[in-house]
Amino acid sequence: MFEVDGDVLELRFNMQKIKNLENMYKVSLMAELSHGKGILSFHLLEGLFSVGLYNVTQEQTVKGKKAQEIFQKLLEENGFGDLNAAVVTKLQEDLGFLFR
Repeated sequence: MFEVDGDVLELRFNMQKIKNLENMYKVSLMAELSHGKGILSFHLLEGLFSVGLYNVTQEQTVKGKKAQEIFQKLLEENGFGDLNAAVVTKLQEDLGFLFR
């Protein structure tokens, strides 16, 4: 979980979000994770973060430019490694069957 401007945010993933992202980026998420040994490309990390971002405080998804702005802010505050770890960990929690 993250807190930005007083709002509690978390990542939420499901199969449809992953299918949409793979279609948009023309990549296989699992192949990318395997090839990069768990380290995502910057572009894919931003995409996953943006499609998965959910505002718990307001009980709504965070979309588009706002999600990208939050990604940039958290990237500067926490670094690439921490954001990558948060995204991959949440993918494993929400879609664990993909990792078996």
